[in-house]
Amino acid sequence: MTERYSDQARPDAGLFIDWDNLKLGLKDLGRQPNISSLLDAVGQRGRIVIARAYADWQQKSHAFDPPNLYAAGIEPVYVPIRMHSGQLVKNSADVKLAVDCIDFLNTAPHLKTFFLVSGDSDLLHLVNFLRARGKRVIVVAVSHTLSPTLADNLDELMLYDVDIEPARQPEPSLNGKRQKPATDTDIVENRQYDEAFSAVADLLRNRSNRVGSLFSWIGIQLARRGIDYKALGFERFKDFMQEAERRGYIRILTRGLQDWAYLPEQYEHMTETELAAEEQEDNDGDGDLQSVVAVQALDPDAQRHFLRYLVDLENRSEYLIPPYIVSHLTRDSVLPSLSQSQLRSLVRDAIDEDILVPSTHTVPHRTTGKPYDLRTVRLNPEHPLVRDVMDAAAVASGMSGEE
Repeated sequence: MTERYSDQARPDAGLFIDWDNLKLGLKDLGRQPNISSLLDAVGQRGRIVIARAYADWQQKSHAFDPPNLYAAGIEPVYVPIRMHSGQLVKNSADVKLAVDCIDFLNTAPHLKTFFLVSGDSDLLHLVNFLRARGKRVIVVAVSHTLSPTLADNLDELMLYDVDIEPARQPEPSLNGKRQKPATDTDIVENRQYDEAFSAVADLLRNRSNRVGSLFSWIGIQLARRGIDYKALGFERFKDFMQEAERRGYIRILTRGLQDWAYLPEQYEHMTETELAAEEQEDNDGDGDLQSVVAVQALDPDAQRHFLRYLVDLENRSEYLIPPYIVSHLTRDSVLPSLSQSQLRSLVRDAIDEDILVPSTHTVPHRTTGKPYDLRTVRLNPEHPLVRDVMDAAAVASGMSGEE
């Protein structure tokens, strides 16, 4: 039986994800996990106070997943893959997942609901153990990975590809099937919709320091304004946001395993280079956990070489964006010992450390020709490392001029 709760009545719950089971199951369908949708769905049935995902994070296919999961509030738990004669024997994620759930029975007795994201029949004993101790067990699984034995012994089953992230249907008409909102006339209904969707657009428009916002942030801000998407007849927050997109208020982009909303003009003005780079970073499988590289971790000579190159690149370029920097670092073999994924990490760290700071550059849109502000970065001359390199370059230039 499906149970839903008000925000105040939601029981405390734990979310435990067999990441390989979910990700590989969706890969068979040509899809990627969407953490925003998963958290939205399970959040209707419990207040998630513990969230963990289990996998061998050193696998190349998971290179960018841990930071994205952390950003979504999910703790990545490392579980090594067992090998025999060079062949994969078994991912023991389900074993570690089960041990953690049993441990939380004692250390977190306030957990009333356990969400298990896996269709593996190996979890059957865990399910029975938890239910025998009065816990509600809800399994989330991709349809074709679900064990029939497991499905017959649950409190509730949620099929990811049916209940959480069904395949997108063709653009519906305004009179398409939709749960009826609690309003008496279409005029009142549309006015309430427009007010709510306008509030979403206002939130995006007023974020002067960044372009695009996570669904989770938008949901919190709307709640503070007293806007309840459920009162408008939407079961899921994503349904509400998709209706806003259909009516032209926003555009939705999924990246980093989460859903983002943009104003239409912001989305259109994101260059093909930026979007391609973001998609490549989200889906790139050529990295590993050693892909994380910090500027301060470089040896002194490599650090100076990197910064001198950035100074030179800025001087000879109209503007800088991260994908452009990475492309030139790779092409010119500036740090040949680093892979492209490591160079991307290095540039991200330079931004995090304020070596590179946000800026904008006005350029014509490639299709409309209208001017717009492109998100760019520039070197921060006040940063000690940048200042030292610039001072050294000025001294060298002065000495060259005297000669």
